[in-house]
Amino acid sequence: MTPKNPYRIALIHPSAGVNWSGGSEILAIELTRHLSKYFEVELLSQAAGENFSYPIKCIPRTHSYRAVRHPLLAPFLRKFTTPEIVLEHLTSFFPSLFRLLTKPADLIFPHNDYGGLAMAACARFLTKTPILFLEHNGLLGRGDDGSLLQNGKCLNRNLKFSPDHLILFDEATAEFVHTQKPAQTTSVIPNGVNLEQFTPDGKQIDLDLPKPIILCVASLNCQNQKRVELAIQAVSRLKEASLLVCGDGPDRPYFQAMGEQLLGTKRFAIRSFTFEQMPAVYRSANALTLPSIHEPFGLVYLEAMASGLPVVATDDEMRRYIVGDGGILCDVTDIDAYAEALKDALSGDWSICARESAARFSWDAIAMRYRDVILQTIHESKKFKRSRTQR
Repeated sequence: MTPKNPYRIALIHPSAGVNWSGGSEILAIELTRHLSKYFEVELLSQAAGENFSYPIKCIPRTHSYRAVRHPLLAPFLRKFTTPEIVLEHLTSFFPSLFRLLTKPADLIFPHNDYGGLAMAACARFLTKTPILFLEHNGLLGRGDDGSLLQNGKCLNRNLKFSPDHLILFDEATAEFVHTQKPAQTTSVIPNGVNLEQFTPDGKQIDLDLPKPIILCVASLNCQNQKRVELAIQAVSRLKEASLLVCGDGPDRPYFQAMGEQLLGTKRFAIRSFTFEQMPAVYRSANALTLPSIHEPFGLVYLEAMASGLPVVATDDEMRRYIVGDGGILCDVTDIDAYAEALKDALSGDWSICARESAARFSWDAIAMRYRDVILQTIHESKKFKRSRTQR
């Protein structure tokens, strides 16, 4: 039940509702929906449609992805590893700022990384509105060659904007923040999953591959951390299983050729699905794997387990926490061990264990933790303003 005089919260993500393949976009929409139970919430996005969304005019990343990589433009943009995101930040800055100045909020909650943070910092300077920020990258950063490294480069950059409260996915990243900036206020809150949308019961679709089907949901980019090639190699060691890769990206032809070479055209496919189709895709598969070297969180693990699928993934602290008893973790760089883990996952009924592991991250519970942090941040900001006024 919404209170009579709710605080007003402004979330920002220009691609939310436009791009459904990104975890930050999905999280922004889910948070907006669930926080609306407690506050007056508005999501600033290029997409319109839901009653809580306010459309801002900009060029979201998905609309310019191919254009900025055109041979005539690419040479001028090569210094940007993700020029489409830079363009989104630049074109959304002033429309978002104008909305926050003409329709003030009690808290600004950007989700589109440094572009949203920079805009929120400008709004805070003008209106004294506190900033809550969720660090989606974790300790990931990019090296000079554009490759992803676990070095905290992106996080250090974002810390320079001094958000009033910083949300992190795990304790390791929180410890890193405290070594870099001891005064930064932080909370650790995991990602969430919609247990009503992702469920073992419901419609399935024909994936046109022999069963059992192993699913890998990832963007297809050789420079990211997903390591889809390891999944292809491991499934090729199994006699009967098929591999369906759900995703797209600049290196799709490379992965298509590798998959067809190692698995053949009958046991391998790359396909793209809308977000609305994904629950049925999960239900139509038998297991999920994502052998990434590092994941800030990994929403696909929760979606798969909520759908009753076992997960096979990299053995590290974060995935031990997420997967729990809902799958098997292993050294995915040992292809034989990886293949054996996939075989074991396919041999049993994991539905109950997987669903119970996912239930720990229900959005109802996660949203209440965000509610408490938002109230704390607003109250501390108001207290600080009063103390300054009294001096």
